[in-house]
Amino acid sequence: MIDSSFWRERRVFVTGHTGFKGAWLSLMLERLCARATGYGLAPATEPSLYDLARAGENLCDVRGDVCDAAMLDGALRAADPDIVIHLASRPPRDGAAPSDRAAEMLKLTGGPDVLEATLRAPSVQAAVFVSSEAANVSLDWRELAADAQAHVVSLHCPDPIGGGDFAAERGAVLASFGNLAPMHVLDALYGVLLLAEHAARGGEGMARAWSFSAATHVSPLAALGFAPLLDAAEAGQWTQDWRAAQAAGRDMRAVTLEQIDAYLGQRVRLTSPFSAPPREEAQPLRRAVGA
Repeated sequence: MIDSSFWRERRVFVTGHTGFKGAWLSLMLERLCARATGYGLAPATEPSLYDLARAGENLCDVRGDVCDAAMLDGALRAADPDIVIHLASRPPRDGAAPSDRAAEMLKLTGGPDVLEATLRAPSVQAAVFVSSEAANVSLDWRELAADAQAHVVSLHCPDPIGGGDFAAERGAVLASFGNLAPMHVLDALYGVLLLAEHAARGGEGMARAWSFSAATHVSPLAALGFAPLLDAAEAGQWTQDWRAAQAAGRDMRAVTLEQIDAYLGQRVRLTSPFSAPPREEAQPLRRAVGA
């Protein structure tokens, strides 16, 4: 489980916050009482989950391209984050296949630019680079992170399902979870938060590359106690319930938050921010100090 006191007032910098996963994550962080800054382009679809659920209502919304190194660096430093979660690892999905050039630009600039900005920010304790492709695609520059003060890890996360993925509804091809059933976006993002919390707590010797499946070249999230809360049938039902609510004209911010609350109610360890941490996590949180 993740710890409520860890996330309360935690400063989190999220790239790709206007996308499908980014919008869900923004609202999850809101419910966890974190202080989120989102950095990304305008939503790629119309309608979008970000707009329907008003996911930017309680975060600092910065519009910029992760390939713009100067703007990215300035936004990240201004946010002074404890945690960086990089979701913008590919061109925005709008139902059409991205161009080869756009994909190559992100690989050559976007990911490395986020990593370098993260390593220059003295406040960052941990960073999670999420990719729907190969499990370690976001850390081809592993040598840059080897001596970093912050724990930098990558997570292979094929596209999950869930309400509000309008790109998928328009025919975008979803990456497979391999031997796993399709995962709901709430389970996928819970895995991201679980990994980020473990990394920020100073897991010395912690693996750099992670995956939801038991691949041979990366560490499975099961090693951190992760298992999906929703099975395939439940994940599909939650998705259909969300779509039915939208078709009925309901307030989709309220509907989305209802699903998040129902999920987090079973996934968050409620602890006082003034209580001592569990014995196995008693070491102080690491925080790099700038020169």
